[in-house]
Amino acid sequence: MARILVTRPIEEARQTAQVLVRLGHEPLVEPMLEIVFGGDALPAGRFDALIVTSGNALAAVHERPEFHGLTATPLIAVGRRTGAVARAMGFMDVEIFGRDVASLIAHVRQAWREPHRALYLAGADRTGDLVGTLGAMGHRIELAVVYRAHQAMGFRPEVAAALSGGEIDGVLHYSARTAEAFIACAGGAEAVAQLPVRHLCLSRKVAEVMSATGAAEVVFPERPEEDALLALI
Repeated sequence: MARILVTRPIEEARQTAQVLVRLGHEPLVEPMLEIVFGGDALPAGRFDALIVTSGNALAAVHERPEFHGLTATPLIAVGRRTGAVARAMGFMDVEIFGRDVASLIAHVRQAWREPHRALYLAGADRTGDLVGTLGAMGHRIELAVVYRAHQAMGFRPEVAAALSGGEIDGVLHYSARTAEAFIACAGGAEAVAQLPVRHLCLSRKVAEVMSATGAAEVVFPERPEEDALLALI
């Protein structure tokens, strides 16, 4: 049994913690980001597609009155978990293309032969320019920022003590931003490098953030999916 620190936002962290328990490990949840819903009103009219790259975007609009008008719109999701969230919320036409935005763009380039009008539900912090890239292909992508992620200011005392005392076997890092928040909470790169812990990263990109601190044990799976990540434990 390993003691694993989960740094995801709280709702996702709880799901991961349940999986860890089933695998025989002991999870310790310490979210590095707080997800706050709110932001743009959703544009009116009919859309050919809805684009979602995070389950947080769906959760952010789920309780809005206009949500029910979206479920009949074909939805393109990044990641199996995001797709599963969409189906559970009642979306009837859900397609999952790849594990990152680049895979989604590659699909659109091949599949959308005619100009599309699509609604992109997203957070305030995004990697890449999905709107600009698809717009250059002749598509009209309307962006609605529906949530924000606020970075944690520090570890709880018991978590800080467990990390420095070697009482945690591994830390799960699911995104570059949560990894950066972890580094800040730990006191910077030099402090992270001294922690006696393995850093288990979802992707190479996330691993690069942790490796830049000088941490000795940074690993990532061949494919950026949770089951592959947890197999590294």
